Order: sequence, then C-alpha cells, then structure tokens
Amino acid sequence: APIGAGRFETLVSEGFFEECRVFRVLPNFMAQFGINGDPDVQAKWNWNYLEDEPVAASNSRGALSFANAGPGTRSTQLFINLNDKNSFLDER
Repeated sequence: APIGAGRFETLVSEGFFEECRVFRVLPNFMAQFGINGDPDVQAKWNWNYLEDEPVAASNSRGALSFANAGPGTRSTQLFINLNDKNSFLDER
C-alpha cells in the first residue's frame, strides 16, 4: 500500500504523532490513535483523505492499518490489530 505508507512516513517526519494518544482500545480487537492534540496541526489533515488501495496484507495481530469511515476516508487515524481474527476488515 504505497499511498498509505507514504502518508505514514509524512506524518512521522512532520512529528504529527508526537501529540497523539491512543484514544480507543477494544480488548482482543484493536488500539486506535491518530488525532493530534493541537487543533491547528489536526486541521491540516482533517479533509486530506487518501485514495483507497487494494489490501496488500491481512489485518492480523500486530498489523498497522489506517482507520476509515467508508471508501475514500483514510486520513491520520490508524489502528493496531490485537488478534489474528480481524481479516473481516480486509474488505473495508
């Protein structure tokens, strides 16, 4: 997923995640993060969505994936899979 990897690299290099906290943990499912604590920093990315890409690897334990609210809505929020039974997310 080169588009997603590029976005992740940009966010890291710009220090976006320095003010982020994990804000949702669903035990044995996922931990989600990616909302910056500075409203001005977050505003830059709010509507800067990524185009969808084909799934390159399944959502298995330890995999990092962009969260989305439907097609074409990946932005800054990511989640870490906490089990090997999340392959149903591959279709989203």
